[in-house]
Amino acid sequence: MTKDSKEVLLKFNELINKAKDACEVFKQSDDGTLPGDVYFELRVSSINLLTRLTSEDSIYVQELKNMSPNAFSIKGVLEAARADYLEGFLTDHKLLISAEVFSNLLVQAEVLLDHDYKDAAAVIIRAVLEDGLRRLCQSYHIEPGKRDTIQQLNEQLYKEHAYTALIHKEIIAKAEIGNCAAHGRFDQYQKDDVGIFLEFVLRFLAQYLK
Repeated sequence: MTKDSKEVLLKFNELINKAKDACEVFKQSDDGTLPGDVYFELRVSSINLLTRLTSEDSIYVQELKNMSPNAFSIKGVLEAARADYLEGFLTDHKLLISAEVFSNLLVQAEVLLDHDYKDAAAVIIRAVLEDGLRRLCQSYHIEPGKRDTIQQLNEQLYKEHAYTALIHKEIIAKAEIGNCAAHGRFDQYQKDDVGIFLEFVLRFLAQYLK
């Protein structure tokens, strides 16, 4: 489990515990009501978390926005969302869109490679890897510079324990193929090298941008 995932679960647990406390306050009240500040703090924090994890159009957010004021209902939505998150059914909406875009670009790279345009394919794969690393930085609350290279992004993510030392080293090695293509050093790699580069980026994005 990544550092980011642990923080999300801690936030889920914190809000669910607040919802439980609010339910107890409601049960013990003389007039069967819940203080407005308690309810709205819980509701707004829950909507904020679930919007960040999914989207404003997700069923979780819509339930929270449309339900009548009720701490028991908020608790139920949060517990359902937490269970879905743990089972991998709750996906980051922005990363999902990114994965679809990346997939289309990598298909183009594969077609170019099949027609022996290894240099153009390598440049596309390099661009996809860099953009993927930048989006992964967002998940770890890293703010890279606009001119940061793949190597710099890789170092920042590794320091945040986004992936293992093996993946860190593999990014360094594979990115060199793309760097050679981008700087016109076309004789320093072969078509097979680009194919291996493509396979690595496909595997990396599937594992980390999900």
